[in-house]
Amino acid sequence: MTVQTEENKAQKHSAKKRIITVLSAAAAVVLLITAAFFIIIKKGESKLRNPSLNNSAGLPADDGAEIPEDADAYYEGKAYNYNDRLINILLIGVDRVSPGLNEKHQADALYLVSLNTDTDSVNILPISRNTVTDVDSYDINGDFFATSKQQICLAYTYGSDDKMCSENTVKAVSDFLYGIPVSGYYTIFMNSLEEIVDSVGGVPVTVTEDMTAVDPRFKKGASLTLTGDNALAYLRYRNDSNAPRLERQKAFISSFITQAKKACLKNLSLPVKMYDKLASNTVTDISASSAAYLATEAIGADFNMLSIAGESGNDGSYETFTADESALHKLLIENFYTEATSAETED
Repeated sequence: MTVQTEENKAQKHSAKKRIITVLSAAAAVVLLITAAFFIIIKKGESKLRNPSLNNSAGLPADDGAEIPEDADAYYEGKAYNYNDRLINILLIGVDRVSPGLNEKHQADALYLVSLNTDTDSVNILPISRNTVTDVDSYDINGDFFATSKQQICLAYTYGSDDKMCSENTVKAVSDFLYGIPVSGYYTIFMNSLEEIVDSVGGVPVTVTEDMTAVDPRFKKGASLTLTGDNALAYLRYRNDSNAPRLERQKAFISSFITQAKKACLKNLSLPVKMYDKLASNTVTDISASSAAYLATEAIGADFNMLSIAGESGNDGSYETFTADESALHKLLIENFYTEATSAETED
C-alpha cells in the first residue's frame, strides 16, 4: 500500500490550483470575447436604427380622406404608422466591373431588404431597373439641377463618385416608396459576384428559358449549380425584356439565401470575413459591426420575396415599368406599416 507523503499532497494540490487557474482564465477570456461580440452587435444595430439617408414615410390617403395628425397613412378606413422596428437595406448591383471608374454606369439590380426584428422575418422587395419615377439629376460638378421622371436605374449615373451615386439611388428608391427610410446601402460590382457565389459553395438553380446562346449548359428546364465562373452570365442575360431576368434574379436570390444560411451555420465568422474580403470591390455605408448584426439576425429569419405589380411599356427608346399605384399602396401598408391604436390618433 502506497503511503501518500505530504510532498505528494502538496504537489497534487498545486497542480489542481493550476488547473483551476487555467480554467478560470479561459472562462474569463470566453466571457470577454462574448461580451465584446455582443457590444459590437449592439453597436451595429444602433447605427442601423438611426439611418442618415431617409425621408419621412407616409402614404397619401385613399379616397381623398384626411390623414389623422398622429398617423403616417390612412388606408381603407384605418390609420397606420410606419413600423419603426424595420431595418431596410438597399442592395445595388451596378453593371460595372469595379468601383472607382470614370465611366457612368447604371444600377442593373435593386433590392430593398427589410428586416423585422420583432417577427424574425426578412422581406425582399425587388425593384425593376426600368421603373419610371422621380430621379434627381446632377451636373458634372455634382451640383443638383433637376428632378424628372426617368428609369430608376439612371439614378446611379448622377454623382461625382460611387458614394454619391449610391446615395442618389437610395433617395430615388425611398421617394418611389413614399419615403420608406433606408438604413444603409451595399453596392456590389461584377467582380464581387464570383467570390460571393463561391463563398456559399455555389447556388442551385433551374433554368426557366433557353439561354444556350450564353452557355450550352443553360438549357431550358436544366437543373444545375451556378459557380463563380458562370453566375454573372446567368444573371446578366437579357433578351427582349427585363421582366424574365428579374424573375431569374429573384429565384437565384432565394436559392442563395438557403445556401448562405447553411454556410454561415458552419462558419459563423463567414459574413464578416466576406465583408472584409470584398471591401475593395464594394461601396457601402454599412459598418462591419452592422454587417455582423444583420448576419446574426438573418441566419434564423424567415425570408419572403415580395413583388411590385405594374405594367411594362416602352417610351420610344427604352423599356419602362410603371407601378400599379393602388397595388403598391397595399403592398406598403401590409409590409411596412402597422395599424395605429386609438391612443396614437387622438388629439
